[in-house]
Amino acid sequence: MDKNIKVSIAIPCYNMYGKGAEFLRFNLNRVKEQTYTNLEVIISDHSTDDLVLDVVKSWESELNIKYVRNDYKRGSSSANINIGINHCTGDIIKILFQDDFLFSKDSLQKTVDAFDLERPWLVTTCCHTNNGDHFYRTHHPRWNENIHKGVNTISSPSVLTINGNEKLRFDEELIWLMDVDYYKKLYLKYGQPTILKELTVVNRMWSNQVSNVLSDEIKNAEVGTLIKRYETN
Repeated sequence: MDKNIKVSIAIPCYNMYGKGAEFLRFNLNRVKEQTYTNLEVIISDHSTDDLVLDVVKSWESELNIKYVRNDYKRGSSSANINIGINHCTGDIIKILFQDDFLFSKDSLQKTVDAFDLERPWLVTTCCHTNNGDHFYRTHHPRWNENIHKGVNTISSPSVLTINGNEKLRFDEELIWLMDVDYYKKLYLKYGQPTILKELTVVNRMWSNQVSNVLSDEIKNAEVGTLIKRYETN
């Protein structure tokens, strides 16, 4: 892969029950440490306050960073990601949730080196943390035909990188299964992703992450929606 390829890092943000600014600072610190520096950071913010904006302002002299405040479908993480993607100008787009972060200083370099434009989506190995310091449960992504049923063997969108020209977007009506639906759409268009076995991303586990606050009713309804979408002839 051309070492001069431009990477866009799309970070959808909101106040995260008062934790948003703290998580974003941690995230941006990891971005600033990257050995690969041909990058831009796109912040798409659904907040109703200026806490995320204040963090971005404090980083403007440190990173090539662009802030987008948007009220469009506030509360929809899919809509927020889509807005961020739409403002990216890179050759490849790295999705990175606000509470997650890059594992090591060479995470972006490894991603760029592994990205294959003939297979224009890539997923990477990740691990998990509760506090940002202790890491556990390394997860190696793999494809499975039942992913649309919520059998997510890939992990969160933070492990995902797509071609900068990709036109597919996340379904803005989905909350819990917006990621597996997107993976299914990419699979149907391109086949299986490039899988990077090296660890590049950390998923943060905490009490108010989306999977912990959604009701079983919403989760079951979304499974039914996707089964109907992909299994009805």
